[in-house]
Amino acid sequence: MHAPPKHSLRRRSGFTLVELLVASAITVVLAGAMVAILAQVSATWARAGGGLVAMQQAEQALDLLARDLETAVMRRDGRVWLIATVQPDQSGAGDIGGSLARWSPPVRKPGEAAAGTPASSLQLAPASGRLEDCRFGMAGVWLRFIAQVPDRNDAAANTSGPRAVAYQIVRHAVTGDAGSAQVYSLFRSEVRPYSDDSPARERSTFAVGCDLCAEGYNTTSGGGNLGDAGTVRRPRRELVLGNHVVDFGVRFLGPAAGSGRLELLFPTGNDNRAFVATTSPGAVPVHPPVPAGQTSRGFPTAAELFIRVLTEEGARQIAALEQGQVAGPAWWEIARAHSVVCTRRVVLEASP
Repeated sequence: MHAPPKHSLRRRSGFTLVELLVASAITVVLAGAMVAILAQVSATWARAGGGLVAMQQAEQALDLLARDLETAVMRRDGRVWLIATVQPDQSGAGDIGGSLARWSPPVRKPGEAAAGTPASSLQLAPASGRLEDCRFGMAGVWLRFIAQVPDRNDAAANTSGPRAVAYQIVRHAVTGDAGSAQVYSLFRSEVRPYSDDSPARERSTFAVGCDLCAEGYNTTSGGGNLGDAGTVRRPRRELVLGNHVVDFGVRFLGPAAGSGRLELLFPTGNDNRAFVATTSPGAVPVHPPVPAGQTSRGFPTAAELFIRVLTEEGARQIAALEQGQVAGPAWWEIARAHSVVCTRRVVLEASP
């Protein structure tokens, strides 16, 4: 009987070079796929998180605005109790740094030269009719009205009573340093109803009056102290309500003659730049001045509120575009892709 050859008794103790190469290639492919999946999940999570933060900020701003509008006061006495102005720029507004020079080129946010086109910041009557598709101009709507805001019993507003309230967007420097980054913010100003001490007494709603066309609410000399009437036009830095707000607007509705159904009072088109709640046929906004033919009048019974807030990624991309660090895409392409829009309908309880 012959013994088996020695080589037949050997066992394989490893992989061949070809097998190792195949295994390595499969591992690389699987690792690449996992990295791509993880990157996609991370990006999706970041977008979702940024959207939630932006939506929360928008909701909080609309909560406060809705509360203010629900206490709005309007009377048929010839005075102007509410004004909404679509601002073509921000000329003269904001003692915190906003000015026409900062909003014009090289700032990239489009103006109104081609109103209604995809690149324009003005689209008051979109084909869809949806509020979400509106754009309210380069500087959004400057909204101010007289409201019976509940007293918060602080030093700036320690007396209950009607007071002027204003909302507007300001593009301003983050810090006071030269070359500081710019940010779009929504500001809320509130004028004290009354004061026993001068000069605060003369700068109160009671002293300036309930006509929002009064010079005290439209001064360009500075906002002054908290609670002063001048903050309606030029808000102070500490009055910021939310950051990365790149568009803000409102639509007013009222009963149609005869039918009583609600119809749109403002804006009715791209040429309808202002709305005033008054019985005075000649009343027009003071700053910025709006021709009578572009101003509508009436007493609304409902308001539709609109706010667009950039996510952190959107704010980063917009800043890079405006600083000339990137060549594209277009301003509104970035804003639409990296922002949230929040709307709200409010019933105005005032009975003029």
